[in-house]
Amino acid sequence: MDADNKRDMGDTAVDFFLETLKNLLTSSNLDFIIDEKHQLQSLADEIKYLRGFLKTTEKKRNEHSEVMNLVMRIRDAVSEAENIVELFVVHVFKANHASDSLREHQDHLSLDLESVEKEIKTLKAEVKRILDENMYDINGVAVKKLKHSSTGSGDIGTYFSVFQDSKLVSFDKNI
Repeated sequence: MDADNKRDMGDTAVDFFLETLKNLLTSSNLDFIIDEKHQLQSLADEIKYLRGFLKTTEKKRNEHSEVMNLVMRIRDAVSEAENIVELFVVHVFKANHASDSLREHQDHLSLDLESVEKEIKTLKAEVKRILDENMYDINGVAVKKLKHSSTGSGDIGTYFSVFQDSKLVSFDKNI
């Protein structure tokens, strides 16, 4: 399998998991996740941010070993998160369809994303550092810190530019 196909499969796996999270969050049939909805939404938001970086680096990631390493670590973390979420859903489904005596254990089921959330936050910080330090020319556009007056009063806000869903999106820390 060549590097391009492996990259496409890895990125597709991230997209597939984001779609799974979206379905879990919007399904009216899945009342069992109501207590975990905030965790799942937070996870989806973090992965969307990382997915924007994957999309941005798609064409040039093999040119920079640090970026390629980060991409692989992002995929690994997303895969770990997917395994945790799927295992949780299976356990809850089984508990909901078990006898009454086994349902007592359902109260003890919880979605434990703590370790993977920590890794994802670390990865997100690395992505921000790469973008902030203008370390690489990604997608033919140097990704760098932009300065912009957000209030018109001379107050300078810091923007981090990232490509997300094929569009340039800026995040103002002053908002």
